[in-house]
Amino acid sequence: MSSSAGRKTSFGCGYKNEKEKEKMLKKQKKFTAILLIMLLAAVTLMSGCGGNDSSEGEGSKTLVIAVQDEVEGTDIQQIGWTNVVHELIYSPLVTYSKDLEEILPCFAESYEISEDGLSITFHLFADSKFSNGDPLTAESVKKSVLRMKEISEYSGDVEAIKDIEVVDDTTLIYHLSEPAAYMWASLCSDFGGVVHVDKAEEMGKDEYNRCAVTNGMYMVKDWQAGSQIILEKNPNFKTANPNVENKGLANFDEIIVRFIPDEFTRVSELEAGNVDIAYNIPAASREDLKANADITTYENEQAGVSYLMMNTDTAPLDDIKVRQAINLAIDKDALAESMNNVISPTYGFISKAQAGFSEEKEAALAKLYKFDQEKAKALLKEAGYEDKDGDGFVEKDGKKLTFEFCSSTDRATAKASAPVLQDQLKQVGIDVEIREYEGPYIKQLMRENNYQSASRNFEWVDADILYYVFTEASGYPWHDATVTKKLEEARYITDPDERVKKYEEFHDAIFAQMPAVSLFADVDCTATRSNIKGFEITNDGRSLFGDTVKE
Repeated sequence: MSSSAGRKTSFGCGYKNEKEKEKMLKKQKKFTAILLIMLLAAVTLMSGCGGNDSSEGEGSKTLVIAVQDEVEGTDIQQIGWTNVVHELIYSPLVTYSKDLEEILPCFAESYEISEDGLSITFHLFADSKFSNGDPLTAESVKKSVLRMKEISEYSGDVEAIKDIEVVDDTTLIYHLSEPAAYMWASLCSDFGGVVHVDKAEEMGKDEYNRCAVTNGMYMVKDWQAGSQIILEKNPNFKTANPNVENKGLANFDEIIVRFIPDEFTRVSELEAGNVDIAYNIPAASREDLKANADITTYENEQAGVSYLMMNTDTAPLDDIKVRQAINLAIDKDALAESMNNVISPTYGFISKAQAGFSEEKEAALAKLYKFDQEKAKALLKEAGYEDKDGDGFVEKDGKKLTFEFCSSTDRATAKASAPVLQDQLKQVGIDVEIREYEGPYIKQLMRENNYQSASRNFEWVDADILYYVFTEASGYPWHDATVTKKLEEARYITDPDERVKKYEEFHDAIFAQMPAVSLFADVDCTATRSNIKGFEITNDGRSLFGDTVKE
């Protein structure tokens, strides 16, 4: 995923869902992790994971990356969000194809699914090892999955695995309670990487989270809190990933990942040549970097959607005609243009970077709900709202049509889009009062049903994230039986085409209720020095380093 994904990354890869993805919580976890690391350093008097002195390295065998946020840990099962560090130190058994249409072998040499979809057999390479040289066997994978089910906040992703059968050292079978399509997104993510459980128990949770023993292309060498984390080549790495040509050892001996929160400092360091790759390039810098011959930029649509949620239980948004009018009154193309196209307009609730996306459905929704002020005004009139006093705002029974909009301060695009949305709705006579809050507080207000409208977003590579947004699983008051039924059914449809059709039915059901308006998907930007070759970012924001070199 991208540097702050889902997952993630993300999604980013990355952030899994609204229930777990809150930036303030992330900051609190990060602050706690930093304090813990400093304490451990004081106690052990060792800066590196192995006790060796660290150095930044020189020449083409060292790659320097700049990210916005410091990692909250290196144990994939103790953290809630990931960035490029985790992509580098973990390798899932399987991965998505670049177009998200296939599940491909990755750390596993191959895999098969039974005809009934209830068994998945994985075959590991005969000489698979952890980064420290310990054997990585089928039993190791089983222990890792069981630990994930026990301690990870994403344990629900693998709840369908009822039993794991170890056939031999290189073969294991996941026996499922049901053919859970939703599970694959997690198995393909950094969270699907293999944890060295024996080592984790030996080291203890805190120390292991500081310096996990992993199975990816790189391994942790030294984490300097507040500054950087240094990774070194894993001498035991091997992959079956068809997305890269290099199936063996990494091309760089060392990767330095610097934590640079200030966006313009990240850009300056890239321009100066002190950084080879920089993530989270701000909108204000993108055009200049694109014009710079020494820089190559990569843009990708995030695997998720930002949307306007409306409280259908309170006036005036309890009237569906008002909600429909709001949807038609928003000019999404103009919104994107006003923000220098760092966002991509969306009409449905699945972005093109998510598994489950339907190009046909998105086009149909774009046509059906295209910007139309006159239709919006007509709907408001049908709802009884007219501008009778000439002040530019419509009213009903002497009361102006107004509502509060809770705008998130945690995300730059949410903050920037709020006044544009306010102005667009004003054009049809709706008065919007912006209230700026941090994400967790907005979430609290929504769960208490103590709000009128709010900006929200979700990010995850699979459309199953919608289950945690528009059903009771979200913890929010709004839910609808038909919407819930469609989302629940989609979770267990393993045929990709049939699953897409089910999500099309979901869209029909939710637009019949119109509790929310889809707005946009963020467009991430990553930039590299032009001498970095073979680097690639996939549709869902994953970075591919297997073929990356510095010329």
